[in-house]
Amino acid sequence: MNPVHVHMRKQSGLSLVELMIALTIGLLLLTGLSLIFVNSSEANRELQKTSQQIENGRYAIDILSQDLRLAGFYGHFHEVPAPTAAPDPCEIDSVALLQDALSMPVQGFRAPDLTSRAPVSGTTCDDKGLLVNANLRPGSDVVVIRRADTNALPRPAGVAVLNEVYMQTTGTFVEVRKGNGNPIGTDKKVNGDDVTWFINTSPPTPAPIHKLHVHVYFVAPCSVGSGSVNVGSPSAVTVTGICTASDDSIPTLKRLELISQGGNTTMRIVPLVEGIEYLKIDYGVDNIPSAVSTDTGLSGDATVDGAYVGDPALGNWPGVIAAKIYVLARNTEPTAAHTDTKDYTLGLTSVAAANDKYRRHVYTAAVRLMNISGRRERP
Repeated sequence: MNPVHVHMRKQSGLSLVELMIALTIGLLLLTGLSLIFVNSSEANRELQKTSQQIENGRYAIDILSQDLRLAGFYGHFHEVPAPTAAPDPCEIDSVALLQDALSMPVQGFRAPDLTSRAPVSGTTCDDKGLLVNANLRPGSDVVVIRRADTNALPRPAGVAVLNEVYMQTTGTFVEVRKGNGNPIGTDKKVNGDDVTWFINTSPPTPAPIHKLHVHVYFVAPCSVGSGSVNVGSPSAVTVTGICTASDDSIPTLKRLELISQGGNTTMRIVPLVEGIEYLKIDYGVDNIPSAVSTDTGLSGDATVDGAYVGDPALGNWPGVIAAKIYVLARNTEPTAAHTDTKDYTLGLTSVAAANDKYRRHVYTAAVRLMNISGRRERP
C-alpha cells in the first residue's frame, strides 16, 4: 500500500485547538474590518457635513451678491429722488408709498448687538407678524433690496397679473401701479388706462413695464416654520413659514417677497439656505463731493468715502454704492467629538465662541452696487 494514501486516511479533521485559533484570527480580522468601516463611515459623514456647510455658505453669499448688484435697476429711470422718510419694507397697499420707496434701492436694519433683533418694529413686517421676535434671529441684520425685473412685459400679449406691482419708466419719470389681470396691448398701462407718456423714440413706443421686486433678507431661527399670519390687499392671504417654539432650531436665511397671490398683493416667505446663523452687512457710502454734478445731477463721484459703516444715516442711503457681506454658516448637525472654541469676525461685529458641537465658517464678499454707483460716475 502506498504510504502516502495511508497518511491521508488518518487525517480526519481539525483539532479543537486549531479550531479555536482559526476562530480567534477570524474574530480579530472581523473586528478590524468593523473598525475600519465605522471610521470610514464617520469620516464620510463629517465630509458630507463640511461639504454641505461650504455649499450653503457660498450659496448664501452668491444670492445676496447677485441681488445687491441689481439693486436700483429701474429700467430707463435714473433720476432717483432723495428719501424724505424711511420707507416700509413690507408695504403692500399703497402704490404711492411703493413708488416713494424707490428712493432707497437698498435699505438696512442693523441689529445693535448679538442678543437683540434688527429694529423692524413699527414697520408692516412687524405689525403684520412677518418679522416678529419668534421669526427673526437676534443679532442678524435685515436688508431690503428694491429693483425692477430685468425683463419687461412683452407687448401686446403680456398680461399684467391682477394686483401684481409693476413700474413703468422713462429716463426721467416713473409710475408704480398694480395690474388688472389683462393683456397690456400696444397702448395700455398695467391698470388698463391708456398710455399717456412715451419713450423719446421715433416712432414713439410705450414705455416698458417691469415687475417691481421688493426682497427682504433675514435670518430666521428655524428652517420650516409651522406658524402663519394673514396678510394681503384687498383681501387677506395666509402667509406660512412663521417660526414657532415647536419648530426645528436650524437657523436659515430667508427672504420676504412682494408678490400677487390669488389676485391679492401680499408677501411670501421663501427659505433659501439652512445653517446660516448670522448675516451682517457693512455699507460703503459715497457723499463727497457734496456739490451736485451738472453731468449726473447727483453728489458724489462713485467712490466710497471713509470707512464702511453698519447703519448709514437716512440721508446717506442713496449714496450706498458698495457693501461687504458677512455670513456665519454652521453645520446643520452636531459633531460629537468637536467643540467650537473659535471667535469669529464679521466685519464690524465679533461673535464669541459658542462652545457647542457645531462646526462653523465665515464667508464674505465685497459687492459694488452697479446701478447706484453707475449713476454717480463723473465723466
